[in-house]
Amino acid sequence: MGYGRTSAGLAALLVLLFVLPACGDTSPALPGSEALAEVEEGTPRDEVMALLPQGELDVEAQTLNGYRLNRYLADGSTIEVVWLHRQGSGGEFQEPRQDMTPVVFRDGALDGWGWAHFDERAEAWSLPVPEAPLTDEG
Repeated sequence: MGYGRTSAGLAALLVLLFVLPACGDTSPALPGSEALAEVEEGTPRDEVMALLPQGELDVEAQTLNGYRLNRYLADGSTIEVVWLHRQGSGGEFQEPRQDMTPVVFRDGALDGWGWAHFDERAEAWSLPVPEAPLTDEG
């Protein structure tokens, strides 16, 4: 009899482990995260960018494939940060950590992506962290 209760309890626990995460976070995935999840570190920049939809920013600005692009020199390497924005936003954002995905390239190859990776690199390489734009009220 004890075995039956243990199995039922274990089954209930497993169901909760799979159901609860699906119910918890309803925020949309970060821009580009689905395509970037399949890319390995060290993948050349051009191959990574080919997996992403064209961005919407004016090509006259500092951009790459229609996304904001920042270039830096750190530890003897060329660092590029491409800021993926949500399609249809025109590149505008209110909250960078919800509306943009940083993709970090080092010497032309993918170094990593996402905010955790960017924060680590920003600290190590003293990169500026974007903030929400000022509104007319502020």
